[in-house]
Amino acid sequence: MVYKITDDCMACGDCSVVCPEEAIDDGYAYNTTGNVDSTTDVVMDGTMLPGKQKFADTFYITDRCTGCGECVDVCPTGAIVFE
Repeated sequence: MVYKITDDCMACGDCSVVCPEEAIDDGYAYNTTGNVDSTTDVVMDGTMLPGKQKFADTFYITDRCTGCGECVDVCPTGAIVFE
């Protein structure tokens, strides 16, 4: 892992959109049981996203990162730093 995301992250998602390696995890996990629980499933723009649950408060960079720097260029808060 070459970069890390600091606490300055506002979870805008710009970094995950531009990452060519899909190395940025948005902190959501899919529910593999297929059951939808309206108390835990995520609601975005008024639409339920079944089977998706938040497990981390911020985004983080996985070991798939190759250090290209695309994420750094688009981060509006400067939350992505060289590790």
